[in-house]
Amino acid sequence: MSQVMLARVTCPNCHNLFQTPVEQILDVKADPGAKMRLLNGMVNVAVCPHCKMGGALNLPFLYHDPDKELALIYMPMEAGRSELERQQAIGQFTSAVMDSLPPEERKMYLLQPQIFLTLENLTNKVLEADGVTPEMIEEQKARTELLQRLLDATSDEVLEAMIKENDASIDADFLRMVAMNLEMAQATGRAAAVQRIVALRDTLLKLSSAGQAAQARGEMLEALQAQPTGEKLLDLLIQAPDESTRELLVTFGRPLLDYSFFQALTARIEAAPDEAEKERLSALRSDVLDIRDRVDEATRALYQARAALLREMLLSDDLETMVRRHFPELDEAFLNVLASNLQEARAAGDEQSVQALQSVWNLILRLTEEAMPPQVRFINQLVAAEDDAEIESLLQENRDLVTEQMVQILEEAEASTRKDGRLETAERLASVLEKARGMMTQVAAA
Repeated sequence: MSQVMLARVTCPNCHNLFQTPVEQILDVKADPGAKMRLLNGMVNVAVCPHCKMGGALNLPFLYHDPDKELALIYMPMEAGRSELERQQAIGQFTSAVMDSLPPEERKMYLLQPQIFLTLENLTNKVLEADGVTPEMIEEQKARTELLQRLLDATSDEVLEAMIKENDASIDADFLRMVAMNLEMAQATGRAAAVQRIVALRDTLLKLSSAGQAAQARGEMLEALQAQPTGEKLLDLLIQAPDESTRELLVTFGRPLLDYSFFQALTARIEAAPDEAEKERLSALRSDVLDIRDRVDEATRALYQARAALLREMLLSDDLETMVRRHFPELDEAFLNVLASNLQEARAAGDEQSVQALQSVWNLILRLTEEAMPPQVRFINQLVAAEDDAEIESLLQENRDLVTEQMVQILEEAEASTRKDGRLETAERLASVLEKARGMMTQVAAA
């Protein structure tokens, strides 16, 4: 189970009183996103709707991972005025989790939860359970400190010098951490932080070795997406500077690796102007074949696992519980397997199988919507509204959700769908966006 309540918060900056959701129990089985929120520092973070100042509320919660038998309680010293109050809170958390589980899953570790006074130590325990060593944690700290120093650079010249000095430390993991911090800043509506991180990211892509390599891979992938032909894939693979780039191109261009592709590659080898180039292209052919075989084997194993999971679901006595527990595995491969089975059942006229498979499909859609942030769910409701009158009614009924952050989400969604050519959806989003902006203007004027 996951448990969320509304708390009344007074902004320390403008003293505005507002309500914000507070998580008391994070159960990674019921809510797969809970773990990432914890690791990203997004648990119980509030943003004042008036002045937009945000920060952690530093409230107690229980983190539960039944697969790893983890029951971890964050209980900062300020969480209770006395030891008795603290113990009562711990007991309430534990009882809530125990009561939500069937008898066979109520294990001893839940009766002896580990207590942490700092969020850092609790997070380290979660990472340790994932096999992350103290040395790896120290490396992550060093990356975090480097990121902060880069963000605090006093000028472009100072930033450039710092990037050159730390080029070896600015690797793919570091760039992923920059992207993660950007997502966090966008999620919490910190516009100033978003601008700083975007500026740093762009500079890193231009100046750091890892950034330049990532940018080159991205450009090659975009070129393949713009011209998805075997000839284009072959040209890009010949130009690819490293193994990572070749693996990326083969993975995304797998359907293009047919007989004519290898025939063209063989022709290039035979027409090579010298022995060195012939050996390079021959090595490329072997490399492409090896990558293709690894991709195919991984794909086969994945689809077999997802097909087995679907069979288990169809035989389950408690479908919803099983779907919730396996939610992280309900990826594109699983949905493809489910859709294929549904299509076959319909073609065979097997109504019983159709109903069972459709139940799985409908449940996944419902749980996916549940996992969405409230504003995203609200936007989906607005887009699905039948007419302008219903849109305006929904906006009035959910005025608290109409914020600058929601407007930003709408703007990004409208631009993305328009770029993808989904013009009808884009126009719908544009209409919703216009009305949301109008409401924001009215609120500001009031």
